[in-house]
Order: sequence, then C-alpha cells, then structure tokens
Amino acid sequence: MIVEGGHEVEGEGRSAARVRNELLAEMAGVLAATDTVRRQTGAEMLVQDLSAELRLSVDPRQDQPLGLWARRVVKACAEVDEGLQALARCLGYAEQGSVSVLALWRLVDEWEAAAFFKDQDLHPLRHVLREIRSTALLTTLARRASHSRTQELEEWCETGWDVFLRLAGNNTAAEELPPSMAFLSLISEYLVKEGRAEEAEQLRRWNRKQAQLRGLSEEMAVWQQGEFASPAEASLHPAYLLIQFEPDGLEPDSFWVAHWRQSDSDGWHPVPGETLKLRRDELQAAVDRLIEQAEERWWDLRQPVVIEFILPWSLLGEPVEWWHKEADAAVPTPLVMDYTIVVRSFERLRKAAWHRRWNNRWRHLKDRPAESRSHWSLPNQSAFHLERELKSDQQIVCLVLSAPPGGDSPVAHQEFVAALRAGIPAILWDRNGSGTAFREAAADIVQERGLAGVLERTRRWRHEALAMGPDEWHTHVGRHLALLLDDPERMPGPTVSGGDSDSAGIGP
Repeated sequence: MIVEGGHEVEGEGRSAARVRNELLAEMAGVLAATDTVRRQTGAEMLVQDLSAELRLSVDPRQDQPLGLWARRVVKACAEVDEGLQALARCLGYAEQGSVSVLALWRLVDEWEAAAFFKDQDLHPLRHVLREIRSTALLTTLARRASHSRTQELEEWCETGWDVFLRLAGNNTAAEELPPSMAFLSLISEYLVKEGRAEEAEQLRRWNRKQAQLRGLSEEMAVWQQGEFASPAEASLHPAYLLIQFEPDGLEPDSFWVAHWRQSDSDGWHPVPGETLKLRRDELQAAVDRLIEQAEERWWDLRQPVVIEFILPWSLLGEPVEWWHKEADAAVPTPLVMDYTIVVRSFERLRKAAWHRRWNNRWRHLKDRPAESRSHWSLPNQSAFHLERELKSDQQIVCLVLSAPPGGDSPVAHQEFVAALRAGIPAILWDRNGSGTAFREAAADIVQERGLAGVLERTRRWRHEALAMGPDEWHTHVGRHLALLLDDPERMPGPTVSGGDSDSAGIGP
C-alpha cells in the first residue's frame, strides 16, 4: 500500500501475515489498556470467564508484563473457533459498552472480514467508508444488502467501514452475493448520487476483482441490475415502537414488559429488546426509558414514529397516550405531543382462535374501504345480540363502546369480548365514561370509512385537548379518547416472558 495525500490507495497491499499480526497487536493493545486487566482481580476474572466459555487454558497474568500477557491471551483466543468473539464478550461482562469493548469488537469484526476475504488487505476501502456516518443510511443499506437478515446495527457500527466489516462475517445464502459485497455496491450507488463518482469507482473496482476471484461475477451482475432507492425516498413509512405489558399470572401487580423496534421500510421485521418483570407503578418510568433508548438509536431517522401499546384488560383504563417522556424534567412531555399512539389488545394477540375473523375483517377493510363502516354499541343491548350483529355484517370494522373497558363493569367486558370475537380491528371508547361530548367526538371520528381517517381525526381531538395545557386539558374530551387499532399484519415477534402463551382470559 502507498499513501497519496494522506489517503490510502490500492497498491501491492499488506501481506496476509502482516494483516493478521497487526490486528492481533491492535487487539492486544486495546485489551492491555482496559481498566479491567490493569487490576489483578479484573484480569483473573477475565481469565476465569474465558476458560469457562472456551474450555481453554489461559495463563494467569501474575508477574508478566501486561502487554506481553495481553498478546498471549489474544493469540490463544484467535486459535480457537469463535475465540475472539468470546474475548470481546467476556470483556463486556466487566465493562459493558465501554470505549475499549467497542474498539475490540470492531477489531474482531475486521479479523473475521480478513478471513472471509482470504487475508486480502481491506485498508484501501477504509478511508472512503469511514466518511459515511449516517446511521439511517447505513442501517437501510445493511438491511438491503443482507435481504433483511440484519435489522439493526451493533453499537460499535458507527461508520460504513464498521458496517462493511460486520457484514463480512455474516452467513451468505446460496446463489446470493455476500452481504458485505452487496453493501459495497449499494454504497457505490449512493456515492454516485452524491457526486463522488471517483470514490464510487474505487469501491466498484475492488468489488469486481473480488467477484472474479470468488466466481461471483454473475451474482454481482444480477445484484447491480436492482434499483437503488435512497433512504429519503422511503421516509414516509413510519417506524414503530411496540411496548407490551403481559400480566405475570402469579403476582397480580406485576407485568412482563417486552418491546420491539421496527424501522425497516422494506418490510415488517420487528427487533425484540430485553424483557423485564416490573410492578405496575414502575411501568411509566420503564416506557420513558424505552422511548429514550429508541430515540437515541433513531437519532437521524427521517420517518415518523408510532408507539403501539399492547395492553391486557387490566390496563385498558390507563391513559398511556398521556404518559410522559423525560418525566424527570421540570416540564415533562406527554407522549401524544410527539407521537401517534394506538392501543392493541394483548388477549387478541394471544388467542389464535380469534385470528381468522380478525384477518378477514382487515382484508375487507384493505380491499373495500368504501364499503367499511362503524357500529355503535347500545348500553342496554345484550352481549349475545351485539356479537350476533357484528358477526352478521362483515362491513363493520370499528365499534364504538358504550362503556370504558378495563374495570369491573360487566357491560364493558361483554362489549369488548364481543368485538374481539367478531374480529373488529378498531375499537373507540371514552375513558371518562360516555357522555354527550364523547358521542359528538366519536361521530366526527368514525364518519371516515377508512381507518387512516379514524386515526387522523382521533389525533386531531387529542391535540385540541393538548392545546389547553396541563391545567385544563382534563376538561376536554380529547384527553380521554382511547383508540384500539389492531393490524394483524403487524404482529410482534417472539420474546421471553413469564406468562402462559396459551392464556387469553379477559376480565376482572
């Protein structure tokens, strides 16, 4: 490799042995500089964790020079399958998310990438790729390059270089261009659109050479025939944060809180987060943290964000739309100010026997929105006749309840269950009762036949209440509107929880 103007360009490059040795030396340097191994007890704990995970005998540090010991540890791990990943993981146990841990993961990815490309010198690509730092762009291109197998970037993937190295370690399906090479092709197209044709051609030359060496010229040609769309062109597809509260089943006041993030404009691929068991009085603070974490991850996302609360019966009375973000601030922000908020039914998601009617109603709504309509439940109507009316008319896609669900009212319980059994995807109610003001608001909301109009009009009523301010908004009907909107095409993925997945009981 030679250097021109401070930039790395293609030359003879480094030998394979030099590539490996320099990476091992860099990893050893990172390890030796950590607070963990500088302390004897920390080094001993790291050795114990490595020995347990790798079934490998790792020399204790004792009186060895720190740099020499770190190099021996790194080399020992490099000789074992997945050994370097275990090293980064074990260091993370001691100092999770530290600068050193992230740096080590980047080097581990580079080691894997060097192996994938048969010890080719990858540094000619580094300068161009390091300049690309948009998280939204890199996430979108990584998804497309991996055919959606990669949904979110790792914490240490901050540049195009980091993402390229990470993708090089991913598995490749038969007759597919490897994700790392597909990523370079997409980056090249992006650079052309940005007027950086010379840099794009540098990446293309390197990619073409690799395709020839690996016998992938045909796969490369097929990939390049695909149409490139910039992330800005897909920015109107919402991102979703799904937050689910599952009753513990043993402790009445406890819930398993699961969440998923979805921002892939090319398909529905929700990414699960950690599941926690919390008390009811801890739920609002947990939601605040989840939203803050999502906003940090989506810092340059151009899409609007929708928050969906998957609530069990016992929490349907909670005004989740008006819970706060930045709750510890002097003036916290109601969620409804920044996001579109909808409620979903936990029991419906879990009760597969109800899904056929639900899917059929949804398909009717999508295929024939002009023939869709709403239905008003009457306070004195029997649950049997309400369910019969709903099931006999497939054009009904929205039910306006006569009483708020979530409490001890048998009327509210029967209405709600009838709607779920009939597969009604949208349910509207007033958490403050069902007075004249609500009936007027509901009449305005459901006059639209499409559910998009229902959602927009509900949002408008809520914002009218919001404009009155914290001292007065409780007097406005928009403060108490609840809209359940269940889309069967947006199902959360699997998660670890403490409840019985076959349980779908509803009611007090």
